[in-house]
Amino acid sequence: MHQHITDPETCIQCSACEMACPVTAIQAIAGRYCIEANLCNECNKCIEECPTGAANCYVETDKFFSQEEQASWTAIPTELTKSA
Repeated sequence: MHQHITDPETCIQCSACEMACPVTAIQAIAGRYCIEANLCNECNKCIEECPTGAANCYVETDKFFSQEEQASWTAIPTELTKSA
């Protein structure tokens, strides 16, 4: 399965993705924009509004990462970037 996330290295914390999300799947947590996998409907509104492309990120995963887990990342974990 895949999960939509934001790339913490390229995100400039402008909040465009959060404001564009019609289902409020994106929240700022600990200064990072994190996507709740169970709410995201992959409408891509956040991707359209993101000026850096940070919202255009998907990873292959066996389990969904919580928003709290995503907030702790300073970069996408290396093991996930191989499939991203």
